[in-house]
Amino acid sequence: MILIFICAIFLCTIMLSVPLVWAILITAILPIFVFDLGYPLQAVYLNFIGGVEPNHFIAIPLFIVAGELMGRGGVGQRIIQFAKAAFGFLPGGLGFVVVGASMLFGGISGSAIADSAAIGSVMIPNMVKQGYSKAFAGGLVAAAGTIGIIIPPSIPMLIYGFVSNVSVADLFLAGVVPGLIFGALFMLVCYRVGKTTGCDPGGQRCSRKELWQAFYSSAPALFMPVLILGGIFGGLVTPTEAAAVAVVYGLFVTVVVYRDFSLRDLPQLIVDSFVTSAIVMVVIGATSVLGWLITLEQLPQILVGFVQSVSSDTLTFLLLVNIVLLILGLVLDPVPAILLTAPLFIPTAQSFGVDPVHLGVIMTCNVAVGLFTPPVGATLYVASRISGVGVLSIARAMWPLYLAALSALMLVTYIPAVSMFTVAFFS
Repeated sequence: MILIFICAIFLCTIMLSVPLVWAILITAILPIFVFDLGYPLQAVYLNFIGGVEPNHFIAIPLFIVAGELMGRGGVGQRIIQFAKAAFGFLPGGLGFVVVGASMLFGGISGSAIADSAAIGSVMIPNMVKQGYSKAFAGGLVAAAGTIGIIIPPSIPMLIYGFVSNVSVADLFLAGVVPGLIFGALFMLVCYRVGKTTGCDPGGQRCSRKELWQAFYSSAPALFMPVLILGGIFGGLVTPTEAAAVAVVYGLFVTVVVYRDFSLRDLPQLIVDSFVTSAIVMVVIGATSVLGWLITLEQLPQILVGFVQSVSSDTLTFLLLVNIVLLILGLVLDPVPAILLTAPLFIPTAQSFGVDPVHLGVIMTCNVAVGLFTPPVGATLYVASRISGVGVLSIARAMWPLYLAALSALMLVTYIPAVSMFTVAFFS
């Protein structure tokens, strides 16, 4: 009964446009009074503060700063030039460039919004000049940008690893192939659009020299994910230390190597990153309060019993996970969606024999789809602002991309080897 009440209160507050942090806190506090649970309100404050105290959460603002550094310099432009050299000759080549550049930039920033903004500001006007519709160009940028939270380093995966005590290194490894699958299916859609509409039939292949020059120009930026992941997988640094290394390296690349970022702009960048980080940390604190209540009332155990009574089939459970997360993705950003559902899903998944790392990848892929799905999809609004096309018009034009994303999601969900192969190979 309490679980149903909590879900109902949370959905009602969200539908009434109550700010997310207050919606979570109301959802956590109201049951204490309604069901006379007797918990002191001081515990709410203590759990809120305690939720953001762990040292490993320092990695979140550090990765945000690193992503901002690489995003504000000329990194995005150089990656786009490399992607053009690699894919521009193919039918639908500009679409390939958007997807390829998003995958590469996502491996640097770890943020879908930064990815969409950096790539979209350059590529949407170019695609429109080539003959693509503004709506499809915006939709492709919105969808491809979300690969940035699947391919490591990924902030949602980082948070899932912290709240679920799962190896962040394993999560990052497990996200590589799913990110490539999402990218490959999006590229197939671009190939079909370019071929059938005739707007982008392909062009002349660039020379090896031009390809090498484009790669050489972008190589310092592309080395960042290698540095981060190599340090973590090699056991040289923790994820938090890797985030600090990313900041130092990002500063070196943008200021010393590319010289397209001034140290005079650094204070404003830090302030902007602080604001973004503060929003994330306040949400983490609020969800810690709700997690405290959920744990004390043994709601995960109740959910395990309920799901097992409905079905003892692992495939059915995974289907329910996808349905719940896709619905939540309509109204929540990735971080709160993972923070709210991970404590409930992990015990249930373990009872069905689902690896927590595999579950983390499934959850991340689901919330990635939510990022370009109306009404709240963040990358959708970024693409809408850049293209000047309404959100609903973009959503209608990108139905093939939704089909591609759902197909990739099904592969990741029901074929564990897609995610777990790299973990097993490098273990």
